[in-house]
Amino acid sequence: MNTRTIALVGLGAAARQIHLPAYAKLPGLRVVGGSDPAARSGDFPFPLFATVDELLVRTTPDILAVVTPTAHHFTHARLGLRAGCHVFCEKPFMSDLDEAAEIVALAHAVGRWVVVNNQYRFMNVHRAAKERIGGPDVGPLLFLSAEQTFVRSDHTEAGWRGQDPRRTCKEFGTHVLDLCRFFFAEDPRAISARMPKTGDPDGPDHLNLIRLEFSGDRVAQITLDRLARGRHRYLDLRLDGGDGCIETSLGGNVHLGVGIQGGTRTPYLALDMAPGASARVYTARSGPRGKKIATDPLDIFAAATSRLLGGFLAALDTGGVPPCHAEDNLRTLALMLAAYESHERGVPIEMDYRPAQVGIAR
Repeated sequence: MNTRTIALVGLGAAARQIHLPAYAKLPGLRVVGGSDPAARSGDFPFPLFATVDELLVRTTPDILAVVTPTAHHFTHARLGLRAGCHVFCEKPFMSDLDEAAEIVALAHAVGRWVVVNNQYRFMNVHRAAKERIGGPDVGPLLFLSAEQTFVRSDHTEAGWRGQDPRRTCKEFGTHVLDLCRFFFAEDPRAISARMPKTGDPDGPDHLNLIRLEFSGDRVAQITLDRLARGRHRYLDLRLDGGDGCIETSLGGNVHLGVGIQGGTRTPYLALDMAPGASARVYTARSGPRGKKIATDPLDIFAAATSRLLGGFLAALDTGGVPPCHAEDNLRTLALMLAAYESHERGVPIEMDYRPAQVGIAR
């Protein structure tokens, strides 16, 4: 693998807790600089620059990582592309489809790639689930259920995210919508959403109830509940197939189970440890406890981002198409925006993925 250089614009929590640890796992990647008006030079082992323009001129990176609030993604991605960089952008990709279409067109014009950090596809538990869909244990995917119960605090709502009226579906639901596309291996035909704002009509969308319609009368149901005051569950998925099902859980757990096996009446004692996430498959042969098929480490987000970025670097070396490139992400972005449109209009939205409708430049 060739050695590549990367520079960051935006050095907040996502950069410190996810991006920089992810880059450290890739021996063929070297961080050459960063830019963030709130950052202090002594906090980072690489030089900081007052402006993005200075960062690009002084470091000439192969890749510019855009780790700023969504409202700045367009400006920073455009600067990176015009400077001859590939771009690794945090999600949501852009604020709207017009911005996304312009960035995709510019990337084509300058011969550079833009990749969006849809790292949930690269978590061990989700990759293991994907591999079993269509196989003998699970069969074809018929129904997907996704649920989050997220307990908010001053810490989780600090900064720009907590003030955004499009808080939950934009900042987190984007990941779930992308996973639905990933698992069904197609784009939904329609989306409907309810985002009640009881008691605070101008506040963030703390409750999302979203339904996706796929071909063959297959459905995904998403509940993102940030009104929750009970148990925090970062993301639980249930994938029901024709022959079995898979359940994944993000957030880590240590579970001691004691019980009696149904049917045989055999007692059992089971210890299940998963520091970052776990996945289990349930079939007629596995019994009610199922079979563990994957776990993720405690640094699940950094590890998954590292795998995605590693695929990006490999594609640059071989001339291939990188994973999670911007043109594919336009469809996830269109879904997220359509969810808000469905809520605001009170009707389901029929999706149209023709290039002119989602802004794909050819």
